[in-house]
Amino acid sequence: MTDSKVRMTRGGNVVHRQVEHVMAKIGADISLARRVRRMATDDFAKRIGVSRATLHRLEAGDPGISMNTFIMALHALGRLDALAAIVDPAHDHVTLTQMMADVPKRIAKPRATRAAALPSDHGLKSDTKYKGF
Repeated sequence: MTDSKVRMTRGGNVVHRQVEHVMAKIGADISLARRVRRMATDDFAKRIGVSRATLHRLEAGDPGISMNTFIMALHALGRLDALAAIVDPAHDHVTLTQMMADVPKRIAKPRATRAAALPSDHGLKSDTKYKGF
């Protein structure tokens, strides 16, 4: 069953229904965090470098809000570290699983090649001024 109403951003990008729900939750959470910290809308908007109208769009979950505005809001709330950890490979089950699958079963010593068996001067004349290189 598909949703006949397709949501679009101001820039004309399609917004998936699940993304729309998550953005609304994030916006509500940012609003709550701001109010818990007793930060007025004017002060918070100035702190993150946007207008009150843009802050209202952010807190309403508008998917057209720039990533910079979102990240600045998290920074002003002291939550930037949480965002930085979201896609950290150390916390990504898929990445860790793939890395474990790519680990070789055995490690073989590299075989000595003919070039490695040659003397260290590699045939340089003895009167060369770059000895030892």
